[in-house]
Amino acid sequence: MSGTPGHDLTGRWKGIFNYPRLYPPTEFDAELRDVGGAISGITTEPHFDGGGAVIHATLEGSRDGARVRFRKIYDDLDDEYRTVAYDGHVDPSGDEISGQWTVPGVWSGTFLMVRAAGKEEAEARRVSEEVGH
Repeated sequence: MSGTPGHDLTGRWKGIFNYPRLYPPTEFDAELRDVGGAISGITTEPHFDGGGAVIHATLEGSRDGARVRFRKIYDDLDDEYRTVAYDGHVDPSGDEISGQWTVPGVWSGTFLMVRAAGKEEAEARRVSEEVGH
């Protein structure tokens, strides 16, 4: 981490990742902690088999300016799919992260994360500004 200024990514996020084939896009929830650019967190998402099970993962990585890189390590999946590498960029508002995910040597796709609190705070500011004028 170079110490480049960036947004603190701590908070709740809603996300979606896209598979390259076979499976529909999958939504997930993430709770991130950003301590000086060191990223950690947890995610929950539906199991890709469609059977209704929920799977959990831990996140560990870093933020350097607008670039974000982390590994998602699933709790209960087999070794081939257990670790997923994410490489993305934070938009200028600090409330969206988009990029590419990869299971090394297997497949990859795109992802988008939106800060849940950011949307709520932005809406509250908009309403407040409308009432104030």
